Amino acid sequence: MNKLCALLVSCVLLVFTAKASFADSLLDVRAALDLGQYEAVVAQAGRFDTAEAYVLAAEALNAQLLLGQAERKIQTAKKAMKMAKAAFELDPDTKNAQLQYAIAYGFYGRHVSSFTAWRKNLPKKIRTAIDKAALSAPDDPRAHALKGAWHLNLLYKAGGFDVTKRYGANQAEGIAHFETALAQAPDDIIISASFIMLAFVLEPEARAAQTEQSLLAVLAYSPKNATEQLLQTQMRQVYEAFARGEALKRAKAFVDQ
Repeated sequence: MNKLCALLVSCVLLVFTAKASFADSLLDVRAALDLGQYEAVVAQAGRFDTAEAYVLAAEALNAQLLLGQAERKIQTAKKAMKMAKAAFELDPDTKNAQLQYAIAYGFYGRHVSSFTAWRKNLPKKIRTAIDKAALSAPDDPRAHALKGAWHLNLLYKAGGFDVTKRYGANQAEGIAHFETALAQAPDDIIISASFIMLAFVLEPEARAAQTEQSLLAVLAYSPKNATEQLLQTQMRQVYEAFARGEALKRAKAFVDQ
């Protein structure tokens, strides 16, 4: 009798688990993304096989990269690019597809070696992808943020390369793009955090006081989803590191993650 009960309980749990692991609609997938269930979102993409599902999967993978949750960064970025590409191949008018592709391409360029980036001419290719994203979503503040990140991240990662002469990277232009994005979305935690951290690691001494105050403002924003909430937690860690003299170290760790 005990064995029979155990078997019945196992069957019930199996059915419940199976039902929980599959979304009933894309609204459920979006809800899972908002809750930070990134792996579950990616797993649903092939099941629905629609442009919107692939966009959500790309967004989930990009969130993992942003938060430093991806164990294999280059592979994750390539997978996100593949998902976004599948979306706009199914439907070229899919909202967000070109943006997610450009975001993923930027993460890919961030994590490959400088030699690979130079050999494959990635800065120009990534900028082309960003420009396409801006054309597909001209009113989206993330397009300006991507342009700003392209300039500032390239300058940060420059090493011995003259990226201003070679690619046209310009700090003032990058800051201007971010400021335009924030004028359109002043309480966007992702755009704000990205700008604050990139500007700080480029000019740590000149921007230390401003960075501390800007982070304090970001900590007062209301997160719209789990990604923003987790990112806000990371920004709190950078803010608290100022008291220990470790803010720059934390900021560089964030930009490199």
